[in-house]
Amino acid sequence: MTIALFVLTVAVGALVQSASGFGFGIFVMMFFPVILPSYGMSVTLSGALSIACTTVTAFRYRRYIAWKKLWLPSLCFCIVSAVFITLSGGAADSLMKRLLGAALILLSAYFLFLGSRIRIRPTHTAGAVAGSLSGLLSGLFSTGGPPIVVYLLAGTESNEEYLATIQAYFTVTNLFALAVRAANGLVTPVVAGYWVVGLLGIAAGVFLGCRVFHKLNAERLRLVVYLFMAISGLIMLILG
Repeated sequence: MTIALFVLTVAVGALVQSASGFGFGIFVMMFFPVILPSYGMSVTLSGALSIACTTVTAFRYRRYIAWKKLWLPSLCFCIVSAVFITLSGGAADSLMKRLLGAALILLSAYFLFLGSRIRIRPTHTAGAVAGSLSGLLSGLFSTGGPPIVVYLLAGTESNEEYLATIQAYFTVTNLFALAVRAANGLVTPVVAGYWVVGLLGIAAGVFLGCRVFHKLNAERLRLVVYLFMAISGLIMLILG
């Protein structure tokens, strides 16, 4: 039952990613801390499986990647995420779940009420701040997408450039975060086994996303995810 729920969660997360360009980490982290044995395993698998989800899209749209817009946010991400991955390594699972619950509630409130209203200028300062916030959220909760989404929506010139650049960002930064987690002993044979099984969910979610992409109402799908995110966050915050 655990394996079935795990694969289903990964598949739906990959479908959400296919529909909106991000969201895999946010979606699976609503369930992984409940399904999997430990919080450390949850954040490690979320990042590792996200790589499989984003690499394909980044390679497919590789000629649209704006590498010059990536280096500064990526550098800031690497510095900040390494610090918070290391600091959170010894924290109790119950504490991290409650912190994740609070983060999910705040993220859902942002997306529901402020996401369409906030616009920033694509400056170097904005890129550094976005990369740093992304590194903090990824290091603690494996949910580093929102800050970089806001930055790249303002800084890219076409849908193709946005999609390619953000998927390249996720691929590069999640590879770095995975290396740091491996150095901290979070990549174990058990994690590797779950990762292999999770690839089935990634394949199913991406395949389904490609088949039904033109039929999906991405805005409605995101709304459902954000509402469920708030409910899940409240449960985690209370129960730990």
